[in-house]
Amino acid sequence: MVPAPAPTILPMTSPDTVVVSGTGRASAAPDSLVLDLQLEGHGSTVSEALAALTMASRACVEALPGHAVRTHGLGVHPRHDHQGQQVGHTAYQQVQVRTADPAGAGDLIQRLSDAVGNGLGVNGLRPEVADTAELSRQARDRAFTDARGRAEQYAALAGRALGGVLQVREGGVDGAPRPYGREDARMAMASGPVVDAADHEVVATVEVTWSLA
Repeated sequence: MVPAPAPTILPMTSPDTVVVSGTGRASAAPDSLVLDLQLEGHGSTVSEALAALTMASRACVEALPGHAVRTHGLGVHPRHDHQGQQVGHTAYQQVQVRTADPAGAGDLIQRLSDAVGNGLGVNGLRPEVADTAELSRQARDRAFTDARGRAEQYAALAGRALGGVLQVREGGVDGAPRPYGREDARMAMASGPVVDAADHEVVATVEVTWSLA
């Protein structure tokens, strides 16, 4: 008896699909501001420079009651004049201060400048939102809604109906704040201005594949 031939398996035809990307944004006013500072102390010897730095550090802490002051990056280096001759030493330390009142940052910097004097440097200001989880969720919701609107439009243009979702691929969520640069910091030190922090924005992107009915 001759065996029956094996059945031929034809590949399934992929369903018609529409693939679109969506973008969603959510923003909120910053609820905190981080100040990146540098304290310096000068002296003819290393010991004198460190002593001057210690005084500047104490003045900084005393000028900011109720604020968390974090220090890091202690160092000492020789100081030279314009002719390249060594004239002493400079001790320095990085300081980070967080304030829950972004609008009062200008007054805070002015207070530090009055207390520390020329030993204060401001490297930058960073507005932050303490909890960005809710902003990220809102941005994702809006990104998906944006993608669905685009898909529905394309389906209608093609004379088709939008089917079910086949695939969702997150393109990313970007929530990095725009830091203030050194120029912003110098302006703050010069005039004790009102620091008006821009809203913190979270941007989400998503790619969604729908079937076409």
